[in-house]
Amino acid sequence: MYTDLFAIQPYMTLSDYASEEAFYAKLDRLLALTTPYRQYGRGNPAFAVLPEDLATFLVIAHRTHLIKNSHTIDEAFSAIGKSLGPTLLATMARYRTWSLKEAFFTWSATNVWEMWHRTVIKLAKKYDLTLVAGSGLLPDNRLGLAASSFKPQSARIYNYSFTVLPSGDVVNETRKVNLVPTQEDVLGLSKGSLEAGTQPYGWETIPTATVICYDGFQVPHTRQEPAFTALLPMLDRQGARLIAQPSANPWRWDAPWIFQDNPQTGRLRRQQWLDEGAMAGLQACHNIEVIVNPQLLLNLLDVHFDGRSMILARTPERGVEILAQSRDFVACQESEEVVHAAWDF
Repeated sequence: MYTDLFAIQPYMTLSDYASEEAFYAKLDRLLALTTPYRQYGRGNPAFAVLPEDLATFLVIAHRTHLIKNSHTIDEAFSAIGKSLGPTLLATMARYRTWSLKEAFFTWSATNVWEMWHRTVIKLAKKYDLTLVAGSGLLPDNRLGLAASSFKPQSARIYNYSFTVLPSGDVVNETRKVNLVPTQEDVLGLSKGSLEAGTQPYGWETIPTATVICYDGFQVPHTRQEPAFTALLPMLDRQGARLIAQPSANPWRWDAPWIFQDNPQTGRLRRQQWLDEGAMAGLQACHNIEVIVNPQLLLNLLDVHFDGRSMILARTPERGVEILAQSRDFVACQESEEVVHAAWDF
């Protein structure tokens, strides 16, 4: 079965998060670029993946005026938090948490979910494709997987992703299992369940799964992560054939990799990504055929993401190869791109 595969590489700015309308407009413009690539028509299956952390910054929607004097993302969140005052304290009491960060993401979850959920469902329907929504920082929704509304189950915050069919139905949800050292582990995030993270779902008869960025790596970044677990071998044993890997890389793509004995003379991040990431893992697989890996490009206050989006494939004849990749990795408007490949499952 021939399938069109897309890795969506957006460059997100403060104005793209100013409102739900702005967020939708940015993604609508990018997904419109998938249409000319639909080699087998809109009735043929298409699978598109948005990047990690795409929805995280929706917490500033309709509040950009509060952060106009901020220079860092911590200052921005602090400014928004100060404007909330008693609301955050009430959230802490209601959900029994002493963490301001947990309270902040719990309080913002309803608005973030509803804007994100509406946007992704409208786009999946409009462009007649299955859309992996990227990810955002959210607690569990006690209203359930398919609910358009949101009520936090607790103040435990996960790096969370979901997948929407062309019908608008949510078919899968994923919580990141391995938290990135010095990045996510300092945010007070909770790890997703290992068992839930290794259960493929059926998409167009193809066993499919989502691994959020670091979950697609084969080895930990540091020696201080004894609980790190590579998910690709587990998913391969479960029979998965198609993997979505939404990513957001916080380190400079073309700079020395910081977690090595001598960063000044060692590998660059881009080489480490290939050596230790999904491309290396795919070489040992027997069932997984394709990995769709989009990157988020972003310069927002002191937060920077860059990286090269890729679609990887494994064949008995040629081994593991990069089917398609973005032309550029620099976080700027000109580097926005839709990466496309067609694959016969």
